[in-house]
Amino acid sequence: MSTRPAPTARQPSSSKPAPPPTTKDPSTLVHASAVLTGTHPLTLGANTIIQVRARLNTTYGPLTIGASTTIAERASVGYLSPPSPPPSPTNPSSPSPAAAAECTIGNSVIIESGATVEARSVGDYSIIEAGAVVGKGARVGRYTKICAKVQVAEGGVVEDGMVVWGDGWWEQRRREEEGKGLRGQGMREGMVEGVVGGVRAVWKGR
Repeated sequence: MSTRPAPTARQPSSSKPAPPPTTKDPSTLVHASAVLTGTHPLTLGANTIIQVRARLNTTYGPLTIGASTTIAERASVGYLSPPSPPPSPTNPSSPSPAAAAECTIGNSVIIESGATVEARSVGDYSIIEAGAVVGKGARVGRYTKICAKVQVAEGGVVEDGMVVWGDGWWEQRRREEEGKGLRGQGMREGMVEGVVGGVRAVWKGR
């Protein structure tokens, strides 16, 4: 009677891609289901939170996320395709492909669920609401708000303190006096810090 060979043990496969070279502060929280992918450097600041199934992509260039920033569920940050137009290899002043696709998110930024951010930069204390799309190479200033499901075009510029809503209509908040502007900024800072603190408390309570 012949004996059958013992079955070969199968190695468990992982659906997650290899993470990029990552620098993060010990206080940074990254959910186990978040997807970090790419080959360029990823830098995560202190007290930053990367939530469930968020995606951080450094395939085309480095990604830096500042301190106390929250990337919510299913949000995507980083270039998803090469910059357009691509850098010219014959132009000495043209940036390298990686430099052209670098993405920098500031401190105390909130990127809500399902938002897609391929911006060149997003300034401190800005809010990108649920389902919003910030196109490749866009520059978003400080204390800005991109409302839910709004699209900011590739290469677009949103100045400090602006709100983008509806079909891309922009409203700049008027400041009747400098003190009012400073109070508004203080309210935004307090609100963002409260959100980040609340998320951290819930996370640590799990």
